[in-house]
Amino acid sequence: MKKATVNRREFLRLSALTAGAATLAACAPAAVTPTAESPAPGAATEPTATEVPVVDPSAVTWWYAWGNLDPAVAKMVETEEFKQILGNNKFSYRGSISSEIILTAVAAGTPPDGGSNFDYPNLFARGATIPVNDYVSASTLIKKEDILEKLWQSSFYGDKMIGVPGIEGYLWWGLNVNTKAAKEVNLDVENLPTTWETVFEWHKALTKFDDAGNLKQFGLDPWDAMAGEQDFAVQSFGGFNWWNEETREINLNNEAMIKSLETMSEFIKLVGPDKFAGMRQTTGMGGWGAAYNAGMQTMIMEGYWHPGETQIQQPDIAQYNRATWAPVPESRKGKRIMATGAHFVQIFKDAKHKDEIFKVAEFLITDTAQDIIFKEVGWIFGRKSYLKRIDPKAYPGLDFYIAAADQVDEWIIGRRCPIHWFIANQYSELREKVYRGEMTATEAAAELQRRAEDEWEAQGLS
Repeated sequence: MKKATVNRREFLRLSALTAGAATLAACAPAAVTPTAESPAPGAATEPTATEVPVVDPSAVTWWYAWGNLDPAVAKMVETEEFKQILGNNKFSYRGSISSEIILTAVAAGTPPDGGSNFDYPNLFARGATIPVNDYVSASTLIKKEDILEKLWQSSFYGDKMIGVPGIEGYLWWGLNVNTKAAKEVNLDVENLPTTWETVFEWHKALTKFDDAGNLKQFGLDPWDAMAGEQDFAVQSFGGFNWWNEETREINLNNEAMIKSLETMSEFIKLVGPDKFAGMRQTTGMGGWGAAYNAGMQTMIMEGYWHPGETQIQQPDIAQYNRATWAPVPESRKGKRIMATGAHFVQIFKDAKHKDEIFKVAEFLITDTAQDIIFKEVGWIFGRKSYLKRIDPKAYPGLDFYIAAADQVDEWIIGRRCPIHWFIANQYSELREKVYRGEMTATEAAAELQRRAEDEWEAQGLS
């Protein structure tokens, strides 16, 4: 891949357009960060949105966007295995790092040694991080044959490995249902819905208002969590990827996108756009699965991490969680669609301790690290030998994801386009215009395509 090079100001401008702090929270709920009074061992308190932490040049440094990973890292650094790997080196880690902070540090030439849960393709495409082929090929711990094929493929752009895979990464799509709520309205929880038509019937049955017309409960937010990305819409309704990695072409103005906008808008219209917006503005309901944890939303499109995270965060809801295949239209009934993609420790070009941060990244794929992450956060990395160790009943709903990997009909490696997050932000804006009746689905798809092509050109990516 030819890498565009830009100055500091341009790097910040272009990268900020493609990666918002909210989108980087994918696969994680609201941040759980150490407090000033009681910081996690080895972790500094969270900086403000604009404060860039000072990197200690004498310490191996790792920053990541997740907040809920902190408890796991605090335990990992205390293991004898980690201490042996680190040797005499100091180690510093920090979670809940925003997009703005990491981009400012990179542009200033003072990044951490490694970073995770940032906009991987964008950072690599702009030369901020290095390929790790040589490191990984020499590793005795990271083995291609022990990692699910699609996860391994997701680590590459062309022949360049863009980061050290690990931490978490498995199956991204599944419809999770609160079976207690479903039983209360006489829905058959032994036969969960797998088409958009049947999911909408469940949505209607599960949506409730009080006598004053206030929303009490609803079925599905069709764009919450993993359903909120353009990858899902096009794959579900069309069975193909809108981004062609080989030709570097964007195809968002298509019948699948149009049909998805029409169909998914009906879920919001049933609730009422203003009532739905009001619900989302209520404390604790604002984003990424929060309404499901609160018992307000009773179905959600989520990845394999949902069962574990929900059990850890909201066990009274988690006990009723059950999962099945992501919905497709009746015309595609029976298609089992799935997305995946690895998370990484990317090594920054200006890192001071490249060899040392690789050893930290390598440790994250060991049984020791994966056991801690699974217990503390509910996350899995799709290493074949490790999957055999997992109890599918460890978290309610996890059994679907453990069994699903061998049953998928259509795979997609997600979030690959260098302007994925820019498009996601435009998609969010335009779909609201559709369900509010301000724009047709056909007009929205055409406008999304236009904005994507204009941004592609503006960033010099052609």
